[in-house]
Amino acid sequence: APVDAPPTPSVYFAVSSHPPAVMALSFASSTLAFNIAPSAVFAPSRLAAVRMQEAAPVDAPPAPPPLPKIKTMMVGDGTLAGDMGFDPLQLADSPDKLAFYREAEVKHARLAMLAAFGWPVSEITNFGGLLNGDGRAPSLLNGGLGNVNGVYWGAVVALAVYWEKFGLDQQFGSKDVSKSPDYLPGMLGFDPLGADSQGMRAAEITNGRVAMVAITVFALEEALTRAPIFPINLLH
Repeated sequence: APVDAPPTPSVYFAVSSHPPAVMALSFASSTLAFNIAPSAVFAPSRLAAVRMQEAAPVDAPPAPPPLPKIKTMMVGDGTLAGDMGFDPLQLADSPDKLAFYREAEVKHARLAMLAAFGWPVSEITNFGGLLNGDGRAPSLLNGGLGNVNGVYWGAVVALAVYWEKFGLDQQFGSKDVSKSPDYLPGMLGFDPLGADSQGMRAAEITNGRVAMVAITVFALEEALTRAPIFPINLLH
């Protein structure tokens, strides 16, 4: 029996059945679409360009606030009043140590100024009749502290505790006291006359240093000479 030839693909007939003009038009359309498509895909979009131009710039994160002076000060930088740059033993070689020693210096300076004033006044006026028999003021070296009333010592301790607490609140920022970020050692916030200035701070620490030397001389002189430094008594 004769073998039938394989059927011709239908696509062949479909393509070959079209007229030549239709085939040419289809081919031209395909070529045009192929030429246009890449440019349409790869061409930059005007809308995207406009959006990129109108986008707000991203702000840089804000810089951290500067550290307070008490955390950066060093001996000789002029931050503290009366700073002479004198620290031969390098005891205050860090801001924390410098703050500690300045706090102690200011406290002793203020007490010394009170003592340097009160010592001669007590010997001149003999207030309370507390002078020793030779006219010397009561002290550790002169003796006579046992004759002072206990109420006086209680008042002294209470006043010292109050001011020490007030100073610690200022120093460490307790919520009970409005602490300034510009806090420096010795600043208690007590300035009823509004006279605080760099010049007044320098005058205070300078006079306080002189007073510390003076009160030491008072005590040593009376202990060695057994005589008052101010022998004039207004009540005699």
